[in-house]
Amino acid sequence: MLISQNCFPGNFIADKYMKSAFNFPDTNKNNHLSILDAVNYISEISPGEIVSAEKKFRKDNPVWELILLTEPGSAVKFEVSYFERTILSVISDETPVKYDLRPSENFISLTQAIKIVSEHTPQNVLKWKFHKIKDSWEYSFWLFTKSGKAQLRLNAESGEIISSKKKSK
Repeated sequence: MLISQNCFPGNFIADKYMKSAFNFPDTNKNNHLSILDAVNYISEISPGEIVSAEKKFRKDNPVWELILLTEPGSAVKFEVSYFERTILSVISDETPVKYDLRPSENFISLTQAIKIVSEHTPQNVLKWKFHKIKDSWEYSFWLFTKSGKAQLRLNAESGEIISSKKKSK
C-alpha cells in the first residue's frame, strides 16, 4: 500500500516522528534540557534533596518531573519544561510549609504568598500549587475549614487575591 504524504495536513509525518522521538531516553536533539540540567535548575531555586527525576508527558509535550524533599521533610513536585529552564508547575500536598521557593524573580516567593493567605484567613494550608492559568501565574492554596475545603488563589506577580472558592464535603 502506497501512502502519499500529501493526504496528511501540514507536515504530519515529521510532527509524528518528532513527538515519538521524545519517548527515547537518549533523545536530546537541539540542546533541550537534560535531566541533569533540570536537577541543577531546581537545586538552584529551592533547597532540599531531589529524590526522583523522570521524563513525563503533558499533552504530548515532554516535561521533567522532579520530587524534592525539603529540610522539614515535605515532598514538593516540580514540572520543568523539557525545552528550557522554566517551571511549568509546583505542587505540595504536605504541610506545614516551613520552606521557601521563588520560581522566578518576576514572582512573589512562596513565603510571601503564605503570609498574604494567613492575613486573609486564619485557616491552615492543606496543600498549595504554583501554576499558569491562561496568561497569568498563580498560587492556589487549599485551606481546612469546618465546612470542608476552601481554595484561595493569588496572582503570583502582584500577590493580589484572585478569588476564593468554598467547597463543602
